[in-house]
This record gives sequence, structure tokens and C-alpha cells, in this order.
Amino acid sequence: MHTILLVDDMRSFLDLEATFLSRAECRILTASTGLEAIRVARTEKPDLIVLDIEMPEMNGIQACRILKSDPVTAHILVVMLSSMKLEDEGRRAGADHFLRKPIDEPTFLSEVKRFLPIVERAETRVAVDSPITFWRDGETFEGRLTNLSRTGFYVAVSRIHPIGARLEVSFALPNDPEGKVVTGEALVVRHDDDPPGFGCRFRQVSSGARLVVEDWVERVAAGR
Repeated sequence: MHTILLVDDMRSFLDLEATFLSRAECRILTASTGLEAIRVARTEKPDLIVLDIEMPEMNGIQACRILKSDPVTAHILVVMLSSMKLEDEGRRAGADHFLRKPIDEPTFLSEVKRFLPIVERAETRVAVDSPITFWRDGETFEGRLTNLSRTGFYVAVSRIHPIGARLEVSFALPNDPEGKVVTGEALVVRHDDDPPGFGCRFRQVSSGARLVVEDWVERVAAGR
């Protein structure tokens, strides 16, 4: 199993990247500073490091330069992330690839697969048409749930929320004889135009809610 080290000083972005990889067969490590990334890389020797540039104390450029000059870590692939145009500086530091923030789940996984043959676990996804209520920063929104899997869902909605937005969600499982309602937290991981809306991955839901969703998806997919 491949090991990927995610490095960012913002917990929210580490959570988002880890969520992108939630269905991938890989071991995930995290670090929140350049110094911590160097220490973890020397100890764990990951196959790939996804390294944010904009960090305090030691930024990603400095950390990459140290990693690539150390014989113990020089072979490790480094993909750098930044919201600014720092590609040339990153490559001079030894980065193998460069990505611009913000980045969505399909793009992130596609770029990781350029370097590592990670395999995503297959999941059953079923079409639905059901109302969903969600909250962001205390504001309430409504949308239509258009598909659902055990790990996430898609919402058709007029107002698109940014990648990485953390949402509190609540929806009833359609045509469920017991009228079960699923509540929890999800992260926006992609945008789409057909229909206009966004895809989410569950971030925090109870184990009971996960089992309810998984059972419902399996029953609907099987036509039961």
C-alpha cells in the first residue's frame, strides 16, 4: 500500500485532502509545518508528499529544498500546492509537480494517479430526487439530492458553495418505510454543471447513520 504525506498548516485543508483520498487504497499521514513534514518524511519515507507552499516559519519551498537535498528523502515525489504563481520557484526547489489551489476531488485524484497507481474502492451510487437541507455558517439552504452513495452525495442547487466548504446536512431517505433521517457533516469536493450543483463527501456522521445509508443504498441498488 502506498503512503501519502499531506502537509498544510490549515487543518481544514488537510481534512479536505484526506477526504479526497477517502476511497483510495493508501495510507495517509499528515503534518502541519515544514519541520514536521521533514521529520515525518525521514521516519516514514512516504511515496508522495503533497506540500503546501504558504506556511509560517518554514514554508513549502524551504521544506522541499531540504527534502530534496537529503539522501534519505531526495527520492520522494513532491507535489506542491499554492494559491499563488510560484511554480518556477517550486521547481527550482526540486518539486516534481505543481498544483494551484483551490483544487477539487477529481483533479486532485487525477494528479496523484500521475505518480502513484492508487486504486479507488468501488462504491454503489443510486439516483434519487429528494429535498435536502444544509447549513453553512449559520445560514440555511435548500437543494435537491440527486444521487447518494455510502460515502457521499450530489446536491442540485442554484447557489454553488466553494470546494472545501463544511456543511451541516439533514435529509430523509426517500421511500424508506421507517422515515429515517440522516444528519451529519459533509465537505464540498467538486462542482458540476449537469445539473448545476456540487458533490459532497460525508465528513462526520454517526456510525449508526453510516450503516443506515449503506443499507438503504444497497437495498435500492438491488431493487428491494
